[in-house]
Amino acid sequence: MKALVSMTLMVLVGAYGLIASTCYAFFPEPGEVAVSVSKEMNPLSSFQAILSFPEYPEVTCNLWVKGDAWRQEFVETIQGKPMLVRVATGSRTSLARVFPHQDRVALPGLVVWQLPFKNWLDMGMNPSIMSYQFLIDRPCLVVGAEDGQILATQFWMDNERHIPVRVIRQQGDRGCDLIWDAWSRIGNFWLPHTLWRSVNGQDPLEVRIRWNGVNVALKDDLFSSSAMDRNFQGKSMYPSASPLFTILDGCPFTVQAAP
Repeated sequence: MKALVSMTLMVLVGAYGLIASTCYAFFPEPGEVAVSVSKEMNPLSSFQAILSFPEYPEVTCNLWVKGDAWRQEFVETIQGKPMLVRVATGSRTSLARVFPHQDRVALPGLVVWQLPFKNWLDMGMNPSIMSYQFLIDRPCLVVGAEDGQILATQFWMDNERHIPVRVIRQQGDRGCDLIWDAWSRIGNFWLPHTLWRSVNGQDPLEVRIRWNGVNVALKDDLFSSSAMDRNFQGKSMYPSASPLFTILDGCPFTVQAAP
């Protein structure tokens, strides 16, 4: 199974995915890229999605996003019963609450997908380096890396749809690579239905996305730290034995609780 997944990722970013385009005469300014992405992404103001993991079918994740706020709940089937094993809420790249308590958790991949362009500059991406490359058959503008350069924080924008399709965050000798795939048009939005996640190019993790609502009304209490404290403070959760969480938390795309 891992060999098949690895081969799939190689197809995504391999010989077909890293062919430099020669049909472009110039690069846009970083500010123009930021505006283009914002124009496409900002109208998606809220959503609900269910994430599943084919290699770890016992675990699913319910994700809600409203503006900058997000909440995720992991449910694991243990002895035939669905058990809540982790719940967390935050705002963009900050973590407000997590139960059971821990210092940091993986930032949801769809939250990373929605991060403003400025966040990538804050993570050390070099906007003076740009290239045109292909991800499968999609022409992309790559900010932060030259053709074939992997060991750099970089942002891939579909050059025709102006949406993020791939990002890499490099921290020291560790790099986390996220690729959003299997796109379809839902309403006014291009939405991915698969996310590939890998660290240092090893053992890519497939995440399948089921969209349950786009631009839906979500109550503020869903993202409230005080409401979460009332529901979970002092209460134990069933301990998970799934190695999935070690994989997720091992990626540099994590958020840390405020001291």
